[in-house]
Amino acid sequence: MTLILTIILCFQIYRMARERSISPWSFMMNFLSAFFLVLIAFSYSLVAIFGVDALMSEEGKGTIMKFEPFVMLFVVFLFLFFRKRIQKSPVSSNRDDNDFNPPSPPTKEKKDLSYFR
Repeated sequence: MTLILTIILCFQIYRMARERSISPWSFMMNFLSAFFLVLIAFSYSLVAIFGVDALMSEEGKGTIMKFEPFVMLFVVFLFLFFRKRIQKSPVSSNRDDNDFNPPSPPTKEKKDLSYFR
């Protein structure tokens, strides 16, 4: 369930970043890396507290499932953090394709080149 929620929220981050005309890949990779880093740390702490056999028994699986809502809550808060970062980032508008500014025409005056002597 958490993985499905992560995929949906990752798609939402992609969509929000695209709407603001910024690259979504850095936000998505940071979101996914933070999710998997906390998931690995959480798994390691459960194994350290309950032992390796906790993942094999039914009691251990029940204990682990008690922590599932907290992981989902973390994913939602992580999404809110990245949503706020996307909203605070400046909007880059690529709609102005006509940004060519021709140089000004040369003047007929003679320039003072006395400092070259």
